[in-house]
Amino acid sequence: MNEPIIIRVSDLVGGPRAVDAADGEKIFEKILPLLQDGRDVRLSFEGISMVITAFLNTAIGKLYGVLPEDQVDRMLKVKNLLPLFQPSLEKSVEWSKAYYRDPERLQKAIMEELDDEE
Repeated sequence: MNEPIIIRVSDLVGGPRAVDAADGEKIFEKILPLLQDGRDVRLSFEGISMVITAFLNTAIGKLYGVLPEDQVDRMLKVKNLLPLFQPSLEKSVEWSKAYYRDPERLQKAIMEELDDEE
């Protein structure tokens, strides 16, 4: 069995804040080929003091549009994420899975919700 590859978010974003979707893209591009090659990945948020959903959607959520859900869930593990940001991660994964399962249905539901608010 292969040892998991550890990817430190702080190394790729250059600091303690994971707040830019472009930085999320760097993470996505680093993780995707590893998962495609069957490698387990541990995404470490050690040293990260700020995380926003846009970053998570790009870094992690986008994987669900390329790979099967069960493969991402099985092979990618997040470590050292501050508990404060755990709900953001869970929502990002939940919404990403829903979106990539049926993008048209989710878009329609969002548009209907927005229409109801007016």
